Amino acid sequence: MDGVWAHPWLRLFDRLLERPLLSRAAFVMGIFLVGQIPTAALSLWAVDRSDQIAMRPFTALVVGGTAVVALSALALSLVARRDPHGRGPLAQGVLLVSASTYACFGVAIAHLLGFWSSPFALFPAVAVLIIGILFGRLHGWTALIVSVSLAATLEGLRLLGFIGYAPALVVREVDGAGELTRVIGTSVPLVAFTAVAVSLAFGLLSLSDRQRRDIARSHDVIRRYVPAQVADAVLDGQDPTALARRKLTIFFSDVVGFTELTERLEPEELARVLDDYFSEMTRIAEHYDGTIDELIGDAVLIFFGAPTATDDHDHALRAVRMAVDMQAAVVGLNRRWESDGIDAALSVRVGINTGIVMVGNVGSGERRKYAALGRGVNLAARLQNHCTPGRVLLSHATWLLVRDEVDCAERGEVELKGVGRPTRIHEVLPPATL
Repeated sequence: MDGVWAHPWLRLFDRLLERPLLSRAAFVMGIFLVGQIPTAALSLWAVDRSDQIAMRPFTALVVGGTAVVALSALALSLVARRDPHGRGPLAQGVLLVSASTYACFGVAIAHLLGFWSSPFALFPAVAVLIIGILFGRLHGWTALIVSVSLAATLEGLRLLGFIGYAPALVVREVDGAGELTRVIGTSVPLVAFTAVAVSLAFGLLSLSDRQRRDIARSHDVIRRYVPAQVADAVLDGQDPTALARRKLTIFFSDVVGFTELTERLEPEELARVLDDYFSEMTRIAEHYDGTIDELIGDAVLIFFGAPTATDDHDHALRAVRMAVDMQAAVVGLNRRWESDGIDAALSVRVGINTGIVMVGNVGSGERRKYAALGRGVNLAARLQNHCTPGRVLLSHATWLLVRDEVDCAERGEVELKGVGRPTRIHEVLPPATL
C-alpha cells in the first residue's frame, strides 16, 4: 500500500469500494445529487441565454435527470438501512432500477444533443463504467444492455423518420451528421474507443468482484463463529464490542434429558439430531434478528438489544415470538426424526428475562468473546430450569413489555436458585393468539 494506492484520493476510492454494496450506491447517488443540482441550475441559466439549444426539451432532460438521481438516492438510502449489503430481492431491484434509469439519462443527453456530432456520445459509456465499478458487475452489464438497447431504438426511430436528429439543437447544421453513411464513418473511432474502455473497465471490475466474493466468503465463515450482527458491524468498520451496560431481553433454552439422550443414541444419530436442532434454532433466531451468544451442548443463549437495538418492547416481543416458533419447530423435528427411525423425542424448556447486563467483549488478550454477563442472564437460566418442558416462561419484567400482545398466565412468585428474592413469573399460553 506504499505505492500507487497510497495516493489519498485513490485511498479514499478504495475505502468507498469496501463499503457495503447498497450503502456505497446510496452514498454515490447522494454525491451525484449534490453535484447535479447546482450543475443543472447553471446549465438552465446558460441555455436560457443561448439561441443554440431549445429550452423546453433541455429543461425536461435536466429536471428529469435530477429527479432520477434524487429518487434513486432516496430509495437506496431507505433500503440500505435494513439491507446494507444488498442481499435481498428488494435491494437488488432498487439497484437495478437505479442503474438502468441513470444509464437511460446518459443516452437521453446524447440523443438530444446528437449522438454522432457531440462529445456527449461518450456519456452513456461513462455512466455504465461508473455504475459497474461502484455498484457491481451485474448492474454495470445491466446498464450497458439498457443503454445500447435504448440508443439502438432511438437511432432506429430516427432512421425511419419518426424522430429528428439532435432535437434539442436550434441550429440545424448538424442535420447531415445523422445520415447513415456519415454515422458509419464518424462512429468507428468512437465505438472502438468505447469498446476498449468498457473491456478494460469490466476486466478490472472482474478482479474487483473476485476480491469482493472472497471477502464475502470470509464474512460468511466469520458469521458461523461469532454473532452475525457483530460480524456485520465489524466488517462495516464499526466497533460494537466495547463492554457496556445495556438493557437486553435474554432467551435461554435447554433440552430436557439430554444426558440420557446421548447414552441412548449412536454417535452418528446424536450428531444428526444436534445438527438438525441447532440449524433450526439458528434459522429462527436469525429470522427474528436475535444475537446468538451460545450454542453449548444442548443449551441456547440468545439476546435482543445488542449490538443493534430498536426498543425494549420490540426486543421482548421478538424474543417471545421466537421462543414460540422454536417450540413449534421442536415438535416438527420430533416427527421428522421419528419418521427416519431415530428415537430422539426432544422436549425443551425456555426462560426469558429483560434486564440490565454488561455486554461486549470479554476474555483474555489472546482470546475474546462477545457475550452478555450479569444477573439478568442468570435469571433467564433459572427461569428455564423452572419451566415446564415444551413451554415458555417469562419474568415479570418481560411480561410487562409484551402483555398487550401475548396471552400469558400468571404463575405467582417462586423461589429460584441464586436469586435473593421471590420472582414473579408468567407462562406463555398456546400460540394460537400470537
